[in-house]
Amino acid sequence: MAVRSLKLQIMPNTYTHKIRCIDAIVYDGINLLDLAGPMQAFWTAGTYRPGYQFRVLSADGKPVETQPGIKVAVDGELAQWNKEADLLIPGGMVDQEISAGTFTPLLKEAALRKSDTRIISICSGALILAQAGILDGKQASTHWSRASMAQASYPGVDWEINKLFVQSGNIYTSAGVTAGIDLALHLIESDLGSAVSLKTAQELVVYLRRNGGQAQFSAALSLQAAGQSNIAKLSELILSQPAANWTIEKMAQSSGVSTRTLHRRLKEDIGTTPALFVENLRLDIARSALLKQTSIKQAAHLSGFGHIQNLRRAFQRNFGITPTEYVERFS
Repeated sequence: MAVRSLKLQIMPNTYTHKIRCIDAIVYDGINLLDLAGPMQAFWTAGTYRPGYQFRVLSADGKPVETQPGIKVAVDGELAQWNKEADLLIPGGMVDQEISAGTFTPLLKEAALRKSDTRIISICSGALILAQAGILDGKQASTHWSRASMAQASYPGVDWEINKLFVQSGNIYTSAGVTAGIDLALHLIESDLGSAVSLKTAQELVVYLRRNGGQAQFSAALSLQAAGQSNIAKLSELILSQPAANWTIEKMAQSSGVSTRTLHRRLKEDIGTTPALFVENLRLDIARSALLKQTSIKQAAHLSGFGHIQNLRRAFQRNFGITPTEYVERFS
């Protein structure tokens, strides 16, 4: 892909940087946006200050078919990867690639490089990295729907499913689909400076910085994935009475299970504790209220937190930002 070069008018060209090569490793069944989203962000940044060169490689050098059925042409085969390039691994239908281990030798070699080159995975691409063993002992993120599989299959990885992206040394992993753009903007800021990342975000009409601790999905939505009707009914009850004193005993009784069973199901199906389960549901209510321009005081009351300070502490603990900052970023 040719990089279009424009003179940057927004600031003097004093930010030192190098041109980074990025080799995207693709396979049949990739999620198209996992590849196109970050690459578009890098390319757009390059129109303000040249910083990236791209190639797309497949195992055999042949085009690959994406999940939507669109075929993607490639520049070469896996054996031609540039050892000085960043590697980008998109997610998608990764199970066959995990079983085959096609990328394992390359990833193991790439992880041992001493330069500042990076390995970047998008969405379920992190599972390919985990299979190669290069995430052992490291923090990583992946798509929420793969959480149970990831934790069971790769217990040596410290999975941070709630985070949009995670850096662990020179390895970067991101959550579902559009989180790849969040990660790309973060890398652009590191490579080319904040002014370029801001202009890139403006051009793409996306947030410059969705908070890294922002949950991938709401607590209520996670219940749909869990598939536990009694837990789902409990969530509906809590959402209807958020200010109630939801002790573990009351929650277990309301869902018709023992306290031990409730603990286990919440841990296995959603990856949380009863206390955090209630807090997350209350945060859902608070976030919804705030985005409807409800005052922070009223949002705290409606969501069951009671006092503004309780709401602020919950926001800082879960999202790393205040309710006011949340409204500024997402409203």
